[in-house]
Amino acid sequence: MGASPTPEVAPRSDTAAVESPAACPHPYFPLEDGLKLTYRAGRSSELVLSTRGVTPVPEGLKGVVAVDLKSRHGETEATCTPEGIRTGLGGLEGTLLSASGMDVQVVSAEGVVVPAPARMVPGGTWKNSLSVKLQPPAGKTGGIRPTIATTFDKEATVVGEEEVTVAAGTFKALKVKNITTARSSRPGAQGRSMESFLWFAPGVGIIKLETAGSTDLELLKVERAEAPRAASAAGKGKRVKKALAEKKDPKG
Repeated sequence: MGASPTPEVAPRSDTAAVESPAACPHPYFPLEDGLKLTYRAGRSSELVLSTRGVTPVPEGLKGVVAVDLKSRHGETEATCTPEGIRTGLGGLEGTLLSASGMDVQVVSAEGVVVPAPARMVPGGTWKNSLSVKLQPPAGKTGGIRPTIATTFDKEATVVGEEEVTVAAGTFKALKVKNITTARSSRPGAQGRSMESFLWFAPGVGIIKLETAGSTDLELLKVERAEAPRAASAAGKGKRVKKALAEKKDPKG
């Protein structure tokens, strides 16, 4: 069963979105407590992206974004600011690395993962960089744990708006092209670049990831913590109305 399309949140073309508190929560990366996005990863695996512990901070909002893939778990701190979304692991790629089973030590993370809404318009561009040291998990390599130092440089460009259908439903989304270059710290090592595409739906976030024409992530369902509370509030409202009606007409 497909979910209902999420209401459109129009990108801003002026500076008001940057200066206004409305920049948080970010429409294309909603740092929303209890938000749970389930994806099909590859052909059969399921990946769950969830947000918890969201609290207001002077710069906007702060919370934890977690990734669960099979039996592995990874997470990073994320902050929504007027400039955009920043994470401790440099975005989705770094968070996925933390769920790969590798030990990840962040050397540096620069730039925003997703810029302010005012820049999320066709033709908008941004860059971010992540430098990490990776080690295989203990016990998996016979006691040998080489350290791999790698830097990921990403350039992103908003291609335009598209109507995209995934397993979770049909959404009006922004298509973003990413060029990611991985560079090893080894002397003489050359960087390798890869092109990928992400689709962001307002009020939801990433709904699809495609690399080399292959769908790597596809949104299956969206779950929100507000739904049970909203239903409870609605039920309470009905009970109050019923009690008031009975008070006015005791014989009813």
